[in-house]
Amino acid sequence: MKSNSNFRKLGLAICAVAAFFLVISLQMDSYSSIKRDLLAENDEKDVPVMTALDEDAEGKSDRPIVKTFYQSMKHPTSDEIDDPIVQVWKEEWELAGFEPQVVTLADAKRHPYYDTMKEALMEKFPTDLYNQYCFFRYLAMAATGGGWHTDYDTMPSNFPLSEAVPLPNDGQFTSFQTFIPSLISASEEEWTRVAKLITEQTALTKEKHASDMMMLKDMYTMKNSDSYGIEFKDVYSNYVLKPEDVVEGKNFMRCDRMNKSFAIHYSHHGLDMLNRRGKYPIEVIHPSQLSWSVTRAKAIKAIMKDYREQCKMTNKVKKEKSNVDVKKISAESL
Repeated sequence: MKSNSNFRKLGLAICAVAAFFLVISLQMDSYSSIKRDLLAENDEKDVPVMTALDEDAEGKSDRPIVKTFYQSMKHPTSDEIDDPIVQVWKEEWELAGFEPQVVTLADAKRHPYYDTMKEALMEKFPTDLYNQYCFFRYLAMAATGGGWHTDYDTMPSNFPLSEAVPLPNDGQFTSFQTFIPSLISASEEEWTRVAKLITEQTALTKEKHASDMMMLKDMYTMKNSDSYGIEFKDVYSNYVLKPEDVVEGKNFMRCDRMNKSFAIHYSHHGLDMLNRRGKYPIEVIHPSQLSWSVTRAKAIKAIMKDYREQCKMTNKVKKEKSNVDVKKISAESL
């Protein structure tokens, strides 16, 4: 009897191992398929991602410039852009009439405040490249002349080109999703000023995780926040929305909301919320795939494609805040 029991346990163990490797194999096949489809779509366009230094070399564009920061964490000393979401970001902002540029760590290193910032960050995040990069992007923006910056998972919806130039608020540092730095405009001087503020705040904050967003949150929530000279657009202004605000159902868009916003922030949390509500635009085999860049990139492309096909954009018209149904747009991600 004991021998039969041992054989049964062994059999179950073998089945469990086989099932595990089957799931891994399916996930890898799915990853390869998603990546292959995405690369095929990008190859059809064959448009390179331009950096700020490339733009300086080639001359200025007549289009308003929008920038994002990217530095590979797999290859931190390389200029390689190995995240497919960056390519999607570039394509979407170009379609919206902008000149997209990528700023990098090399740009940040050209700023005179770089060594001071790096010293402070090494005390807080000695091995955390991601959070270091989040701070360095402020210096990269200042070193390349300032202007508009978005997270590379923030895509344009109905951004009026007439409001891109000149910079709003006379170049004052302006965050369009409260303290979440998904869409920011600021002059070169303002990017430097706020870079110093958030660096100094890392030594003063009570937050356990002293990210750049949490440093902005400190300034947003303090009673004397006006003294920092930062314009925080509140969540109900609807400049930047979340995916769940505009995706009504799978492959079905809320055009009224999309057309009255400037951009959509496709954060990890935002796309995860779509999946939880059965609204994720592409099929995934396992929830772990939701964190893959290739999966997120393809999902973002699918939503933006649905937007263009279903919604009539009115890019010539200025944003009409008074007509937006703010009660239905939640602030749950804050």
